[in-house]
Amino acid sequence: MEYSFTNVWGQSWAMYKKSWLMLTAGVAIVIAASIPTQVINLAQNGLLFGQQKNPDQPIWGALTGGLGCFVLIYNIFVLVPLSMGLMWMGLRAARGQIPNIGDILRGYRRFPTILGTCILMYIFILIPIVLAAAVDAAIIYFGIGFEVFQDGVQKSDFDNFSIAALVSAGIWTLFCIFVMYWIGLRISFSPLVALDDSIPARGPLASIEMSWKITRGRALSLLGLFITVWVLLVATIFACCLPSIVLGYPLALTMFGLAYNMLLNRDGFTDQHNNQFVNPPTDAAV
Repeated sequence: MEYSFTNVWGQSWAMYKKSWLMLTAGVAIVIAASIPTQVINLAQNGLLFGQQKNPDQPIWGALTGGLGCFVLIYNIFVLVPLSMGLMWMGLRAARGQIPNIGDILRGYRRFPTILGTCILMYIFILIPIVLAAAVDAAIIYFGIGFEVFQDGVQKSDFDNFSIAALVSAGIWTLFCIFVMYWIGLRISFSPLVALDDSIPARGPLASIEMSWKITRGRALSLLGLFITVWVLLVATIFACCLPSIVLGYPLALTMFGLAYNMLLNRDGFTDQHNNQFVNPPTDAAV
């Protein structure tokens, strides 16, 4: 079926109903796995408070840094692979299969590729922000001067040239934010490409390139889809946690996988990959 906003919404509910139990179990596993990071974040806040009360004690900084390193390692080796496995479960549901609980470990099967893909995605998304910060700093330095901000900003500190420079910096920042979101939309399916065993094995850069190709001409439609999915998640979260675990997140995963599958089937991408991924066996290995 051709990708469209309405086709994703129209087809996802039936696929969700077939797989909601396994998807809910997967969401629950990822939430449970994230509990240690939440506990450590609370502990870090307590340590920072203790450091403010007793700044002469170096142990506070050492403990905070150690916990921060643990959280980073835990996120890389536990939460990232499990989150990717959860996305894989959503893709299997979108393909009419019934995901199994073992699919949650899918991210470990292609862990180097998944990790490399995620790192490259963050780099590409951060490039516009770095450009915005660099150009804004140059505009402020040459057009306004940092000394204006030292003793409190006063309207009298700005002449016409300074105001024009400040407006230019704001416009440039908004443009870079727009580019950041546009890049994020175009490469959003890269993790699924890296996970998908029904197309030839590919590396991180090739996965991002594939996502860029399949989303060509669909950025605006995907933006509308992602916004409505976000509204769905927020609505289920505000309706208490249980609806988000049982309905919000599983349905969002199904819709994300369905959008990817539809995009992959358009413009001859199916033929390019030997038609292997239209209906993979339901008992495929994890």
